[in-house]
Amino acid sequence: MGLDSFKKFQKEKIVEKVEVKEIWGYTRVSSKMQLVNNSLEEQRIEIVEFANKNGYSLKNMLGGTYESASGDFTRKEFTKMIVEVKNAKRKPFAIAIKFISRFSRTGGNAISIVNELVEKTGVHLIETSTGLCTDDEKSKLEIYNKLIDSRRENIDRLEKTLPGMKSLLRAGNWLGKAPRGYTMRGKKVTDYTLIQETQSITINDEGKILKKAWDLKVRGERDYLIQKKLEKLGLKITKQALSEMWKKPFYCGILVNSLIEEPVRGNWKGLVSEEDFLKVNKTLLSGKKVADSKEYSKSKICDSRPLISFLRCECGCLLTGYVVEKKGLHYYKCQKCKNASFNAHTTKKSKLVGLNNSFENLLSKYTLNTPFIEPFKMQLNKLFGTMNTEAKDEMKSLVSQKKDLEIKIKNLDDRYFNNPNFGDEKYNKYVLQFEADLKEIEGLIELNEKKLSNHKIHVEKVVEKIKNISDCWAGGDVENKMRIQKLVFPEGLSIRAENREYLTNKVNGIFDLIPVVTRGYEGSKNEKT
Repeated sequence: MGLDSFKKFQKEKIVEKVEVKEIWGYTRVSSKMQLVNNSLEEQRIEIVEFANKNGYSLKNMLGGTYESASGDFTRKEFTKMIVEVKNAKRKPFAIAIKFISRFSRTGGNAISIVNELVEKTGVHLIETSTGLCTDDEKSKLEIYNKLIDSRRENIDRLEKTLPGMKSLLRAGNWLGKAPRGYTMRGKKVTDYTLIQETQSITINDEGKILKKAWDLKVRGERDYLIQKKLEKLGLKITKQALSEMWKKPFYCGILVNSLIEEPVRGNWKGLVSEEDFLKVNKTLLSGKKVADSKEYSKSKICDSRPLISFLRCECGCLLTGYVVEKKGLHYYKCQKCKNASFNAHTTKKSKLVGLNNSFENLLSKYTLNTPFIEPFKMQLNKLFGTMNTEAKDEMKSLVSQKKDLEIKIKNLDDRYFNNPNFGDEKYNKYVLQFEADLKEIEGLIELNEKKLSNHKIHVEKVVEKIKNISDCWAGGDVENKMRIQKLVFPEGLSIRAENREYLTNKVNGIFDLIPVVTRGYEGSKNEKT
């Protein structure tokens, strides 16, 4: 009997269906120059060809930009990829990368990320240039070795380049992209038209406008008003960008870098002097200190204590106030300093002049008496003339913006009437926007024209207001007193407890002129002021 009779007892072989495995691709370059050189496209093509050749289905392509490999989760696209993989309901078989070094150069940290992807998430890593995949233990070890080698290469490269980088910095050269407002030329720039042998950093047109921002900030202007003025000059900047700019020593010509121990003077011209940069930052820090300590006036402002929330002790703390009910006497007090209590009014029994009276005396220095009115008007006209320079610059920029918008509208009309395929919807969308912008610009031009033409009227109004500023303060109610205080001393006042001397941080420019005119007149009545 032959064996063929037993074939019917043999089980048929089950043919398994081969499932096409899905993979995701990831591309990355470490510099903008590589981005320009089509390195990303080469990586993408390599991954696509690898998937087609090896029977994989490429479902997703991530990365696609330049990010430094110095840290893993400081890279936005890398972090996005890891999060998407972990959150995906249908997880890919693997992430495909042309070279393992494109995944990470952090060594041990990279290995732990790959290990977590493989062991916990069930997603492998494939290097398409070699075909290595973490689904095989031997290949996994090779991939881990390559990640370590990438880290070693980074360290070796850093050891070779670091001394040169430090030397460049100590010589006052800038590393990286020049901050806003400057144009950098040299060997390491992305724009080939700016390539030259030695580095030079110059102020560009935007920088000339930002210089005005610094001038305004030094004068104590608030950020939102600076923003508005810059916008009138054609420069849009966010509040955050403006806030960051005040803290960058680059803008006063100083180079600060973690690679060198001490700051050095850079080989570029600053937009602001070193002194004014430090002054701005001192103001910012003092403002932050007040906010952080949650400093509040501990007593209500009243007619008898108008200097509360305005006057500070020399230590920086705002003065509070209290009243001795039995005697009906009002006092100012510093909550931090001992013996820093001040009587508000001068009385028969008080040994020292009250702060309200001494403040009135201080204001009398800024009172404009009749003999000085005409010289003051002359000086005030000069001041308005200087201020009008800024208005003229604004006007020049606004007129230029108006001209640009008119050209855009004309070009849009030409395209609409000469091209039947342009479309009504597209035309209406742009023409409405351009016309709205033009209307806004024309409104600003009208306001500026008034500024430029009406300064003589403003001079008369100013003189009328400040002829008797101390009397106005003494005779006004608490609200008017507070307005006058803030007008003359916009940053407030401090007082030295030991001798009750007022310390003025800043006086309104208009009032600052009065002592100058007065001294000039009193110095010599025969000389012109």
